[in-house]
Amino acid sequence: MKHRFLILSLFITAAVFFIYLFTVDHKINYIALGDSLAAGQNPYGEISYGYSDLVANYLRRNKLLDFYTKDFAESGDKIEDLKKKLENNQMITVDGKDYHIKTALREADLVTISIGANDFIKHFSLTNLNFDQLTSEKLKQYVDEVLDQLDPLFQELKKYAKKKVLVIGYYNPLPRITEHYTSLMKELFDYADQGYFDICHKYDFQYIPLYQKFKGHNDYLPNPIDIHPNLDGYQIIANQIIDYLEKKVF
Repeated sequence: MKHRFLILSLFITAAVFFIYLFTVDHKINYIALGDSLAAGQNPYGEISYGYSDLVANYLRRNKLLDFYTKDFAESGDKIEDLKKKLENNQMITVDGKDYHIKTALREADLVTISIGANDFIKHFSLTNLNFDQLTSEKLKQYVDEVLDQLDPLFQELKKYAKKKVLVIGYYNPLPRITEHYTSLMKELFDYADQGYFDICHKYDFQYIPLYQKFKGHNDYLPNPIDIHPNLDGYQIIANQIIDYLEKKVF
């Protein structure tokens, strides 16, 4: 009798659990952080429709989106800028309601981050770039400097963002200028990707690499003197995020 009662109790508990799984609200709070890529800057200097908007639209179409903002992201932001936003608990206003970044991150089910490119690019004059003067060792040193700055930022971010954090990788922003340096570019991006994979693993964040996805697609970067992708390029970035979400989350 006791054995039967135990089986019945387990069955009822399992039934209640599965009912909960299928009825609980699974809608997602999505926060996009970072620089001009997170903000959605287009190849002509305008803040427009970027990868985070495309991801939000995907979630919205599938009735999975509860809240989304990219207003914490700002063109030109470096790692230290995002760190200060966290330290100062930056406030934004969305639809008449105030949101502080720490609270927004605590409540976020999904966070995407594009950061570090401006810290790397500051070493160069993009209008007068001469790769003949750059060695592999020097470029890797610049990557290491970015990774060293990312560590305390991710440590701070981890205090608030407790769910899915996706760190968006790099593509070659100047494919026409670097077309004769394919070996050097591959070595550089392999090194950067590995560094990002390692630091993301340390904090249980997910790294989304982009170099291979953009390689050979100059059409994603139609303005030869600008480093930002067009909508097709942003869609490629969004697709990598969506693929991850479909495999790991939904």
